[in-house]
Amino acid sequence: MRKRFALIVLPLVIAAATASLAAALGGMFTASNATVVRPCNDAAITAHGKALAAQGRQIFRYDTFGDQAFWGGALQLHKAIEGSKLGGVGDGVSPATALAVGLKVDVRKLPLAVRQGLKAGQVDLTSPATTWRCSS
Repeated sequence: MRKRFALIVLPLVIAAATASLAAALGGMFTASNATVVRPCNDAAITAHGKALAAQGRQIFRYDTFGDQAFWGGALQLHKAIEGSKLGGVGDGVSPATALAVGLKVDVRKLPLAVRQGLKAGQVDLTSPATTWRCSS
């Protein structure tokens, strides 16, 4: 009987203590206070998220993680892209071929003259020389 009494009375005591504590703190935990604080936190979280995204974009676009030592140093891939007519080896790789196999290009990062030439249809995308000039 004593255990049953404790099981009934204990939750009531906890509820009463919680209510009196909230009242003693002057309503600091009301919903209206939570909405006043939230916009500041949301703005900080949003700003931090945007900064992390920008940092990740910078790393993804420009950090080679040491790959240049393998692809350029050991394999001399740039020479195969240039082709023998431009000082490399083989036939070379045209921009059209590079794009066809999945190369992604951020057009905004190309020199203005190249962008204007692309718009005007004056850039030969079938020539390895175009690839070589754009990448140097």
